[in-house]
Amino acid sequence: MKMTKNDIKQKRAELVEVLLKIEKLKTEKSSIEKNLAVDFEQNETAYRNGIATENGILIRKPNWKTVAKPIVEVV
Repeated sequence: MKMTKNDIKQKRAELVEVLLKIEKLKTEKSSIEKNLAVDFEQNETAYRNGIATENGILIRKPNWKTVAKPIVEVV
């Protein structure tokens, strides 16, 4: 498929918008992680040895890395 110069300019503009949005979301993610770091640390110490409940002990294996994956539909 051949693209005209106007099509190329439009696609470049869309690409810039997407890249700017990605950078904005990255900064938001890092600021949220910084804000929640204290809560994560407190929860880590609370769950390190486990919390006793009626049905057993809650033990959490901490993993605070956040990862986004695209949704893939199987046809």
